[in-house]
Amino acid sequence: MDANKDHADVRTKKILFVTHSERGQSNTILAIALEASTRLHVEVHIASFPSLKSRVEALSPKLIFHPLNGKPMFDVFAEQGVAEQDLSHPPMKKNFWAFMDKFVFVTTAPDGESYVRLCDSVKKTIEGLNPSMVVVDSLLHAAFDACYSLNQRFVISTPNTPLDIARKYQPWLKGLWYYPWMGTGISFPVPWRDLPWNVIAVLVLFYKVATSPKVIQLNKDREAHGLSDQPPTRWAITRALHVICPGVRETDFPLVVPDYLGLYGPIVLDTTPVDLSDPELNRWLDRGQTVLMYMGTHFCYSESQVKAILNGFLSAVGHDSSTQFLWKLPNRSKFENLIEEALKNSRDKERFKIVNWLEADPPSIMMHPNVAALIHHGGANTYFEGALAGVPQIILAQWFDLYDMAARAEYLGIGIYGNRSVAPDIETIEFGTAIARLLRPGKESEGFRTRAKVVAEACRKAGGKRRAVDKLMEITDRE
Repeated sequence: MDANKDHADVRTKKILFVTHSERGQSNTILAIALEASTRLHVEVHIASFPSLKSRVEALSPKLIFHPLNGKPMFDVFAEQGVAEQDLSHPPMKKNFWAFMDKFVFVTTAPDGESYVRLCDSVKKTIEGLNPSMVVVDSLLHAAFDACYSLNQRFVISTPNTPLDIARKYQPWLKGLWYYPWMGTGISFPVPWRDLPWNVIAVLVLFYKVATSPKVIQLNKDREAHGLSDQPPTRWAITRALHVICPGVRETDFPLVVPDYLGLYGPIVLDTTPVDLSDPELNRWLDRGQTVLMYMGTHFCYSESQVKAILNGFLSAVGHDSSTQFLWKLPNRSKFENLIEEALKNSRDKERFKIVNWLEADPPSIMMHPNVAALIHHGGANTYFEGALAGVPQIILAQWFDLYDMAARAEYLGIGIYGNRSVAPDIETIEFGTAIARLLRPGKESEGFRTRAKVVAEACRKAGGKRRAVDKLMEITDRE
């Protein structure tokens, strides 16, 4: 009788995940949601913009999708005249005001009317579901307002680094001066000569955002709608029950980790092994040492960059080398003449695999034992995937926090800032030198490989999405 009573008392828990639809923001949340859907007595719901629906449905029939009334970030940018290729900017040290203008635009893009409409859409979803817990994308501020106005318990999920969440909670105001600020291109530890630049960048950014007419109007619209008189950027983290982060101490600068911040290591979706998802590619990888390169979804190559990459790789490894280069190059046909000009002989053509799309998931490709280096733009998801795979990285930084990722990789000894002298552009000699430093036999390349393996082990021990969901279940069960 007691057993029957216990069974009757088991109630299905509804957990709602609210996220942006872009892969950079949604990947981590989707991985957590999919893992949560495997647990007993858990019903998983995902609320996002309609463009994410097909991806959610393809992952699992257990994930229940709810469309939000709003537009993805990059659609909002495009409506205001900023295309994906316009996001790149030089680091602050090279062009102070260009950086400031880009930063202010990105952080103030949503107008008040759209923001309030999105907030109402999230509120309506929460009220319809009455979930036990809501997990909110760290950049979806309207969802924080929705949770707060309904007194809904919530957890934050971020795809970014621990420091991005805990910066302002560091002792001695270290967040202001001790760490390189987003987009500055300053290395770590911050050199004395760059310290004034670093502090000035923080103060000017805060001032420009706070005094932006768009931000002022947004807060007026929020208050008129009965939302908190303080924007979520000031209170969301302290009012959340927990923050799920895919970093570990070994993937970040040294910092104090507050109690509310959980470090779970890279949180990635399960992938099909490359030998099953793309047997032909797997056979090609089996032939020998390979470099994998793919930039972010929102990166657009120029002809000069494609030329620099081709010539830089060839200059680093030589025409007689057996080292291979796997490169995801969207719109390859646009650059066919450059490719033909650079790859002059059949040997070069055999060891270059340049494709518009990778059929196998990049994390599964990284796990192939012959992948010796990863080249990317510095996105957090790719950075953590590379760290988990134990592959040394070359980061060709393009904008905002991507410059910080390059500084992290260099400080930790797991990678190289591969376009420091010309960022956000790419230069043949600098790029080729970075590849040579990672691949040529010797103390330096061995050091990169050894350190990358140490970091990978720390990432694996952290537990990833399974441990994150264990914590989420524990919090959800609290009355």
